[in-house]
Amino acid sequence: MKRSVFAAVMAALLIAAASPVMAAEWDAFAAEMQNRIDIKEKGAAVLSEIRAAEPSGTEYELWTMLGSGDSKTRAAAGLALVDRIFPNGDPSRWEEANGFLTKGGVRPRQIAAMDGLFTAIAALRDLPDGIWGAAYLLDQFGKSAKGKVKFIDEIPAQMRPVIDDILAKTGLPGDWTSKKIRGKMPMLPIYRGYVSRETADSLNLQYLDGYGSIAYNGPYAWDRDRGYLYKISEGSRNEDIIID
Repeated sequence: MKRSVFAAVMAALLIAAASPVMAAEWDAFAAEMQNRIDIKEKGAAVLSEIRAAEPSGTEYELWTMLGSGDSKTRAAAGLALVDRIFPNGDPSRWEEANGFLTKGGVRPRQIAAMDGLFTAIAALRDLPDGIWGAAYLLDQFGKSAKGKVKFIDEIPAQMRPVIDDILAKTGLPGDWTSKKIRGKMPMLPIYRGYVSRETADSLNLQYLDGYGSIAYNGPYAWDRDRGYLYKISEGSRNEDIIID
């Protein structure tokens, strides 16, 4: 077994030495492998350090911390939300998050945790080796195909340059292109009353189920472009909000 591996390595080296093109391809391959190692090892180390500094507080209090303080503070608050709301702190399991931030409120935990994830990814870039932690989180999230469709294909304005920066500096593999810019950070919407199902469909609003989770249909509609959340009016109710 050892002989076969040695032979394969020697063959690759001989081919690379014989052709400048192949040598360049080999260098690119080696660089890609090193990037993968750095994302896994340096990224995990950075996140471990940030987790040690995670603040306490309710989920809503953590969410309010996302927009203030230095980069480490924002990254720690964002990661705390991810760890608190996503099962085992795994961003790829975002679909399993449900419920609302406060009792009797209508601020979806799932969307709040996505604010936490994106804030942590953006803030980590300002910290030593933090770019690798940002890439690690993004790589974890990317394991959810639906997650990429919902939040990368259609992405908040501030996050597109963040992801482009991470890709350029870490070589994170995968398709991270976006089809449309939708809304802005933070994504957690403000409740604005009722809207008809016809209006929700015509404006391509995102339905949420009764637990505040993204769904194909449900009693709530999230207007990502304007940052509002509506309850769907049913039957003869005539309370459709005029959206401008």
